[in-house]
Amino acid sequence: MQTSNFILATIAEIKTKYPFLIEDEKFDCFEDWRDEDFFLVSDGNAYFEGNFCLDLYENEEKKWLAKSLKLAVKKVEGLNIVGVFVSGDFSVSGCIVNVYGEYGSYVFIGGNVNCQSMLLGGGHVKIKGNIVAKEIVMTDYHFGSLRCLGVINSPVFIVDNHDTRFAERKNELFYYNDRDEIDPKNECEYDDETGDEIMSNELRKLLDNPLIETFEEISSELTKGELLLKASNSPAKNDDYWHNRVLSNYEDLKFVPSQYKTKKLCELALNINYNALHYVSKEFITPELCESLVKKNGNAICVIPDKFVTKEICCIATQNGFLLKRIPIRFWSEEMILLVFKNGKYEPDLNDVYSQFITKNLLVEYIKIGGSLRFDKVCEIKEIDKLLILKTVIDSGIQYLDNIFGNHFSKETVEYAFSVYKDQKEWNKYVQKYRQKFEPLGLNEYL
Repeated sequence: MQTSNFILATIAEIKTKYPFLIEDEKFDCFEDWRDEDFFLVSDGNAYFEGNFCLDLYENEEKKWLAKSLKLAVKKVEGLNIVGVFVSGDFSVSGCIVNVYGEYGSYVFIGGNVNCQSMLLGGGHVKIKGNIVAKEIVMTDYHFGSLRCLGVINSPVFIVDNHDTRFAERKNELFYYNDRDEIDPKNECEYDDETGDEIMSNELRKLLDNPLIETFEEISSELTKGELLLKASNSPAKNDDYWHNRVLSNYEDLKFVPSQYKTKKLCELALNINYNALHYVSKEFITPELCESLVKKNGNAICVIPDKFVTKEICCIATQNGFLLKRIPIRFWSEEMILLVFKNGKYEPDLNDVYSQFITKNLLVEYIKIGGSLRFDKVCEIKEIDKLLILKTVIDSGIQYLDNIFGNHFSKETVEYAFSVYKDQKEWNKYVQKYRQKFEPLGLNEYL
């Protein structure tokens, strides 16, 4: 990694040396800036070997910058670095990337920019010269802006919900700008099943990896500094490459070509997150695999193929706690509902139960396991005698008085509980525990 003459300078210093910056409304729109905050500055032309990240206010990027500038990490971590200023040309051997931030870094380049690709997001970028990219220029994220006073010259140019303005453009392979007139063949197509906007075949056929389908995925690849176009003849990717990609992000299993998507690699992704099953090759998905995923995490039932969802596997899922409505309704039963309620991570809620499954017995068991949410409302809607349900729970054992007095305390429940348990030694324990509830209702006679 090599840098040229970059230094850190305060905002006060660059305002003094480059007063024209103050006239730029994008420069002066950051109310939280302080004069003692910092810019990364190159007075003249600058060259950087590798990928260059513009999000220098992020902690991970500060560590990267400290290494690049050969400075102590702790020193750089304590600084608020809010922008980049290059008075001349800026050349980067890899990708220039700005991903994060609503109104993120401010970037000024006084000359031309040369790079492998450029991805701009929430920052404000002004380039007085031309942008020449070997592969892709992509601007994405509505809070950011790009002002290029020269020509944007790249084989592929994508503007997706971004304030991008330029004098001219030269894009021989593909151009998409959702704030400009779009060639119909370059339009994205909405996928009803996934909810994704799938990019056009015109763009996909240009990519070295046909498994990349969306602008978001292109953006993700650019943040990694990847070469994406077939025409670039990028180096071949081997088993080790894909292993490291999946280890870093299980979702990258989606992009692994079939010859590298081994059972071992799929298992690696699944051990990280069960959602990787979306990208596992079909021949590796078996009933045994699905059962093992559900045993590990009950929520995995929502991603396994429908043909492998059985009553038995639903019962396994209930042992790990998950949302009731993720169980196919064909397997619903009172037993299944109560298993989910008992093992769930959250307080059981009758609102999760379809009306046809709500019975008097279910309500009794619901109260016995400590449920209370929507109980009164459900009884009203179903025209079920609420007090009768509560009395049935009281009859089931004195140990349920915690649930009754804790969630359903009333004059009627106290009177009935007293009539059943007044002669038992444990009665006084519950009376003392909930004593503060007795007095306001004038139930001192039961104390």
